[in-house]
Amino acid sequence: MTEKLVNAASSVLERRTSRRGFLARAATVGSALAIAPLRYLLYPEPAAAHLQSCPSGTRCRDGFSEFCVSITGSNTCPSNTFIGGYWKCSSYTGGGLCRTVDRRYYIDCNLKSGYTTGCHCANHDCNCRRTGCNNFQYGNCNSQIAYLNRPVICRRIMCHNPAQDYSFCSYNVKYDSRTCGHHACRSGTTY
Repeated sequence: MTEKLVNAASSVLERRTSRRGFLARAATVGSALAIAPLRYLLYPEPAAAHLQSCPSGTRCRDGFSEFCVSITGSNTCPSNTFIGGYWKCSSYTGGGLCRTVDRRYYIDCNLKSGYTTGCHCANHDCNCRRTGCNNFQYGNCNSQIAYLNRPVICRRIMCHNPAQDYSFCSYNVKYDSRTCGHHACRSGTTY
């Protein structure tokens, strides 16, 4: 009986959410419980509200990670991170990097083992997306590195498949066109 209930619940979740979305929400809830358990359990607010004081609708509350260029000033992964995977936006029509090829590859820079970080808005600005909040790894790069507790610090952009440049990435492309409209929060950048 229990197995049937678990299978039914799994089927419902699978139809209603993506793996990435589920893991991002689970990480946010876990962080909220660790930081402010009573407030999270007693007040009916989203978990992210307990981590940030940013109003709903701001970039920091949309669940996605900020671009590396906003944090480090360059389109590269910070030194305390590794490339944990990537996905493709196949209908990019923005004015930023890759506008001439109409596609973008977003590369997640996950925190290396031995380093710690907190979940917060990049640059402590509500108009920037989050950093250190999403414990997620696509797994199509550096799949030999265990997933556990390796939050995404930021993401960088490439205009061609990262597997062409990095032997530790596979050609197993994931797609997420919801990110086609994302741009860096740092003013003066073309990302």
